Amino acid sequence: MQKIFRQYSFGKEIKSIAPFGHGHINKTYLVVTGNKKKYILQRINQDVFKKPKEVMKNIELVTSYIRNQVKNDGRDPSRAALEIIPTINKKTYAQVDDYYWRCYRYVIGAKTYEIIEKPELFYEVGKAIGIFQRQLQFFPIERLHITIPDFHNTPVRFQNFLKATYFDENNAGLYAFNESKFIFDRKSIMSTITDMLDNNEIPLRVTHNDTKLNNIMIDESSQRAICVIDLDTVMPGSVLYDFGDAIRIGASTAVEDEPDLSKVKLDINLFELFSRGFLEETHWFLKQKEIDNLVEGARIITLECGMRFLTDFFAGNTYFKIDYPQHNLIRARTQFKLVKEIEDNYHKLQNIIKNITNDLK
Repeated sequence: MQKIFRQYSFGKEIKSIAPFGHGHINKTYLVVTGNKKKYILQRINQDVFKKPKEVMKNIELVTSYIRNQVKNDGRDPSRAALEIIPTINKKTYAQVDDYYWRCYRYVIGAKTYEIIEKPELFYEVGKAIGIFQRQLQFFPIERLHITIPDFHNTPVRFQNFLKATYFDENNAGLYAFNESKFIFDRKSIMSTITDMLDNNEIPLRVTHNDTKLNNIMIDESSQRAICVIDLDTVMPGSVLYDFGDAIRIGASTAVEDEPDLSKVKLDINLFELFSRGFLEETHWFLKQKEIDNLVEGARIITLECGMRFLTDFFAGNTYFKIDYPQHNLIRARTQFKLVKEIEDNYHKLQNIIKNITNDLK
């Protein structure tokens, strides 16, 4: 670690360093200096992010843009976006022994949550993701790199699933017939979002692409959302991706790997709270076609995630970390139960979106 510390001006002042957070991709540490300043130090996972320099360029561009927006509004830019701490060579990353590291300033008086402790929290999550979209609506999207190609390209994910089922060296199909059929029965909707993008029916926007609850910083005093973090997957995409992924995680009544499917339901109240927070910040600039397809975005992104879990199960569990052999199969089942919940409540969810937008006009 000494080689890494020497890359930063505070390196000689470090008092303690310890693992931090619950992330599974990058290695994260909390660094505390002698004068009690705190920093977040991370080693970028180069198995997932093959071009870490491009990842850091995206983060630098987006966070700088957001801070400038906030500054122009007369608000505090230090809490509006992650702040990258530059190395002594003025770089956004440190390259040490073929590994890439980065450092952020620790946000004082804020935290993230792993579960929805009270419903109002999900309203704040919706506002935070909506604010993120609003702040970046005029960002020059052509400047962003594609950090993970086809990350939310559902037709490509479907083709990957087909390949995995074809080889099936571990006979996973013996355990996943019903789940595989669930996917094949929905083959016709796989390209809904990508077709709308390709046909310019909905615009490309800056999207976070991983809008789970613990990627939103919440102020500990006010309980208001501060900013969106974990920006590695920021890329051009559809707003439907961010809306859908947030609903998939936050509006579920169970954890992602709950084996008892009777516990897995879509919480309609949480869906409404998130949607209201999100649309309060976005309804006036989103295209009507985007608003009309928010529920469809939730269905497709949830289906896509379940399909990715099942693909990994067929492929021998090589991508997602597992605790037992059928872990990815259980994860896929929870996602497909949520897809069914969305489908069973589709018109009700659409009416919620319609009523919220009418209220906001």
